[in-house]
Amino acid sequence: MKLLHSSIRIMVFSIFLLCGTVLLAQPAQGNVVVINNAELSLSDDGSIAEFDSLTHLYNTRVLEKNELIISYKVVRHWWGNNNRDFITIYEVKGWEDVIAANQRNGELFEEAWSTEEARKKYNDAYNKYFTGEHSDEIYQEVVFNK
Repeated sequence: MKLLHSSIRIMVFSIFLLCGTVLLAQPAQGNVVVINNAELSLSDDGSIAEFDSLTHLYNTRVLEKNELIISYKVVRHWWGNNNRDFITIYEVKGWEDVIAANQRNGELFEEAWSTEEARKKYNDAYNKYFTGEHSDEIYQEVVFNK
């Protein structure tokens, strides 16, 4: 009798696991969100005004013109013991657009700063505000059936 109860429990648990994963699995429905969290360098070589200006230039010349990017947002750490987080978030329709949007950003960057010298000057000015530490995450929006 004890063996029968154990077998039934195992069978019910197995059915639950199989059905549960099928019921929870959903086809890719939502947009994809790409997040880059970079660590700011708080050195004396520069100013917040210059940093904001350089960020604004990149956003208006690259991100706003990228037709693959549905939306984007730039946020900074506001409260807490470490205010070095600088996070760029952008949204695209699907995985293919993650790669394509990144390539398009490169094209738009080269159009906006048309010479190697101009690109180097911009990158040198902007990169001094970062430590080089960063993380990249890619998430997919979860859309539930109503």
